Amino acid sequence: MMLQFEGVVATGSVALDSGISDTALKKFNGDTFLYSVTGPGGGITVWKLLEGIVPQQQDIQYYSGTISQQIGNSAELVTLAGSDQLILDVDLATGLVGYTLNPDGTVGTLQTTDSLIGGGDVAALVQYSVETGGVLALAHEDTGQISTYLVNPDGSLTVSGSIAGRADSMEVIQFGSENVVVASDAETDSIAIYTVDSATGGLSEVDNSDALNQLGIAVPTAVDVVQAYGQSWVVVAGAQSNSISLMKLDASGSLVPTDHVLDSLHTRFETLQDMSVIEVDGHVFLVAGGGDDGVTLFTMTPGGQLVYLDSFADTLDTGLQNVETVITAHVGDELQIFASSQQDGGLTQLTVDLSDLGIVQEGFGTITGTNQNDMLNGGILDTNLSGGVGDDILIAGAGATEMTGGAGADIFVMQHGSAPVIITDFEAGTDRLDMFDFPLLRTPDQLTFTATGQGALIEFLDTTVELISAAGGPLSEQQVFGAGFGGPDHIPVDLGTLGGLDPGSSDGVLGDISIDSQTQNPALANAEIQLALEGGGILTVRADENGVFDLDLPPGMFSGEFDVIKGYSTASADINALDALQVLRISVGLEPTWGPASAENLIAADISQDGTVNALDALAILQVSVGQSTPHSPEWVFLDDDADLSGITPNNVSYETGVDIVAVDNVITADMTTILLGNIEQA
Repeated sequence: MMLQFEGVVATGSVALDSGISDTALKKFNGDTFLYSVTGPGGGITVWKLLEGIVPQQQDIQYYSGTISQQIGNSAELVTLAGSDQLILDVDLATGLVGYTLNPDGTVGTLQTTDSLIGGGDVAALVQYSVETGGVLALAHEDTGQISTYLVNPDGSLTVSGSIAGRADSMEVIQFGSENVVVASDAETDSIAIYTVDSATGGLSEVDNSDALNQLGIAVPTAVDVVQAYGQSWVVVAGAQSNSISLMKLDASGSLVPTDHVLDSLHTRFETLQDMSVIEVDGHVFLVAGGGDDGVTLFTMTPGGQLVYLDSFADTLDTGLQNVETVITAHVGDELQIFASSQQDGGLTQLTVDLSDLGIVQEGFGTITGTNQNDMLNGGILDTNLSGGVGDDILIAGAGATEMTGGAGADIFVMQHGSAPVIITDFEAGTDRLDMFDFPLLRTPDQLTFTATGQGALIEFLDTTVELISAAGGPLSEQQVFGAGFGGPDHIPVDLGTLGGLDPGSSDGVLGDISIDSQTQNPALANAEIQLALEGGGILTVRADENGVFDLDLPPGMFSGEFDVIKGYSTASADINALDALQVLRISVGLEPTWGPASAENLIAADISQDGTVNALDALAILQVSVGQSTPHSPEWVFLDDDADLSGITPNNVSYETGVDIVAVDNVITADMTTILLGNIEQA
């Protein structure tokens, strides 16, 4: 999918065309209207959006009276007493100020509500409903408070609560009858998530510092939300970090990062100022722009990753110098994108043709697309993806994946940690291989690339990709990747993918444990959970601080081997010099101080995991106990509680970790034995 320049729309009035600081979309009677607002001395322009032709100017409204020189940068749509209004940020106002909107999209009369506790200088607002009616949450610039107001039947407002916080961008997303508010503020470099009291509409902040701190978002200039693929998603634009961050959001207000991309030479969102996210027929699109004189188009996968589609750079005919605002409308079979500039007048219109938009389907087995532009996502078991005619996006699953793009310009998206992938018809110069998911992969030079008689073999970390050329014969690295990878840089959002857990991650639980994926599991706190599926790939997730995990399996019954990878917390001081002494005694043929060593003792003693208990194990344990570095770091091992350990001796420490399980409707239960290597305890 490509961005197509259509033109620059303008009124011819400098006051209405220059310095457009915000835009909004509203539908009336099936027609879509675009509202653009300018600053002091300016006004509002209304454009009617129609498929296939330039927007039609519907109305203009110059600011009147005392507000003319007090207008700020934001404009938000609300409904009060059945009347649609465009609310403005007015510096010295005491109440909420806005213009009514008529059913034909035109601008009506200027309205002011009662006095507000924070005044009418509103940096951002959202509207939602609770048990008692409608609520407005307003971020007041002057007070540093976000206040909530109940909307009365006559359109007046009654304050219901207030919380410390600043925001220049706010969105709300609904989970059934519950609401969650997402806010960001560039000035204070903050991002906040608030749950909503279902009775009063009041806000309570949720601590997401761990999730947000690992992303490194600097100067968040915009947030957006979207519901797609059965999940709720939050997107954050970072101006100083030149980044777009994508996170899953649940009803409790907790965030899970899924992707974090940085601007590159191939994209146009450096100094990112604004973005727009839209869902169309099951597909999600994101458009972003800022100080890079252009805009960039992405789509989103069901797994929450951004796939780069296209960028459009400013020209002499466009108005994309230092993009200020971006907004996207779905009109007929088009995405209509409008961007304003900090230097150029008017709104630059770009379109994306959606007439061939196909299906989005995820699963395993055989998945066949249509003759349109499909997105097919491989599943947890071995999968065959067949795109058919169209510009398709085929995404590798956890299991072995065979992909056939068919005719059209296809994008083949690889997944880190997936089983082997075969692409049966790669068209050099037409198709694209997207390897964004591999951690710290920046150039094709990092890959092991081998030309073969029928295409090429690509290897990186533990993943192999076999390309079979549609034209026959070998493929060169230049034919596959051109001058290098296109699109943005993707930064890992789970540092566990970079080499395992920090040994100081958390304490553990020694001995026999029962694991239930529906409850808290203290022994699994902060551990990496793996499930190697029969006939499929390996699923990996991180348990939270309470040991709660979700492998997100589809409904049904799945068999596999369940295992846990967990580091040792040095803060627990469970390993000490006495452990080293016990291992030294075992290594010279003596018993531990309490008597015969159990099989579990011998497993714990073999910290080097070389199959024998010797003096080097004792030395490594002593080094751990005094805080020295050692090549044999302690870790937890998880064994089947019914494992036969009778054959273990000091010279034959042989065992297998993990346990065979059957998952039913995403529920996993298992009985296991946990052993901390280096910790020798009497049973």
